[in-house]
Amino acid sequence: MDANARGREKTAGESAKAPLETAPALNPLFGDAETVRRSEENILKWMAYLPEDCINRMIEMEWDITT
Repeated sequence: MDANARGREKTAGESAKAPLETAPALNPLFGDAETVRRSEENILKWMAYLPEDCINRMIEMEWDITT
């Protein structure tokens, strides 16, 4: 197998079916229940169309709680 070969890219529809367990863990220390709810909602939306490394970086930059 070629080490440089890429796997088949996921479509937006396939990404949306990713299990919740693959979502990065929330840190409830960032705020109240409303902030945590909004963060979770944002992450789940992003999982439908963004790659995991992008989502992780957005969380590191706290976009999940500021969006």
